[in-house]
Amino acid sequence: MQPKHVIYALGAVWLVLFVVSFVALQWVEPTGTGLARGLNRIATFLTWQGAALAAAMVLAWVARRATERGVDEVKLVGYLPLAASVFIVGSFIAIVGYRVFVVPLLA
Repeated sequence: MQPKHVIYALGAVWLVLFVVSFVALQWVEPTGTGLARGLNRIATFLTWQGAALAAAMVLAWVARRATERGVDEVKLVGYLPLAASVFIVGSFIAIVGYRVFVVPLLA
């Protein structure tokens, strides 16, 4: 199998995991009461995003190896999913950190 086809297949796997995380966020019903209500939705979202991040890391590694071997036009497909996954997970961590550490200081 050619490296370019492997990279496109891994990119498709990442895209499916990425989209499923947002679909699951909308379809999972919040459970629990009080402060913990809805934490299952966040856990589901982060689980799928974690799987997408793992797939993106493998994809970036395969793209790097393919680029070293001279395969053209795979950098964007190889590295864009990693950048998007890191951005989503990093943004989530930043938002939670802001709510936990900064908002109580402002109140």
